[in-house]
Amino acid sequence: MNERPVLRTLRELDGLRDPLLVATFVRRNGFNSTAAASLGQYAQHHDAEIVAEIDPDAFYDFTVVPPTVHPEDGQRIVEWPKNEFRLVSAEGSARDVIVLAGIEPHLRWQAFAETLQGFIEQHSIGEVLVLRTWPAAVPHTRPTVMRLTSSSDEMAEKLGLNANQTPYRGPVDFGGVLSAAHSNAGGMAAGLTAVVPNYLGVVPNPYAMVALTRALDRLAATETPVDDFQEAANQLGVRADEEMEKSDDLRTAVHELEDSYESIVEQMTGGIVDADGSDELPSPDELLADVERFLQGEANDKT
Repeated sequence: MNERPVLRTLRELDGLRDPLLVATFVRRNGFNSTAAASLGQYAQHHDAEIVAEIDPDAFYDFTVVPPTVHPEDGQRIVEWPKNEFRLVSAEGSARDVIVLAGIEPHLRWQAFAETLQGFIEQHSIGEVLVLRTWPAAVPHTRPTVMRLTSSSDEMAEKLGLNANQTPYRGPVDFGGVLSAAHSNAGGMAAGLTAVVPNYLGVVPNPYAMVALTRALDRLAATETPVDDFQEAANQLGVRADEEMEKSDDLRTAVHELEDSYESIVEQMTGGIVDADGSDELPSPDELLADVERFLQGEANDKT
């Protein structure tokens, strides 16, 4: 019996234009769910075509992420955890974008990274951008904090962000493994993190979706509507403001965060808080306890 190939090519990719791979991997704790939703919506709007996929059998514990089933044409269709490469060739853009919104593997990280790096090298992809969303003590009333980890001044200029080049030592997520593999192979790898308020139990977070989509458009010279995301963000802001009106403690907590916003931005973008690191979050101030009670309730802390 022949083994299934780990990487299955569905369409040959010839003549890609200055290709860019943008990837995110949803973690066991739910982190990066908003980044995955942003990439999914970006790919859908631009009619992205699935060009390759990774067989999940060798990389996942299905007791952790079980398959799902649904009826279709009189059959029961089993859907397994997916890692699909989608090609965006947007009209008016001078480059092609390969989108990978997947799930962080549970097993054999090294083999998984080698599979992805093999795909990258096969198709001469020079730039790899890993998207993340990260909860921290930031107010919902201020612009979304965006943190870029990159050695590329050109990418930083396109994104309109400062490039954080502070070397990181410590545990990494799978995105960090992929970035290291690509950098060591001579490519340009970067991480872009949208920092979201850790007291808003809303997934996907619309504030971050607006910020990430706009960043992708700047980098890929595409145009993607964000009206729906912006409307959702406005509604979330109204809800939060209403809760602030009901609670003096909550209002004080948010105002404290607003007053410290500039220093928070400096810390987040200056290398003090490193979103490429471990699962340990930045320690929230005790005053956030009231915010969490009012806005988050029993919601899971996922981003």
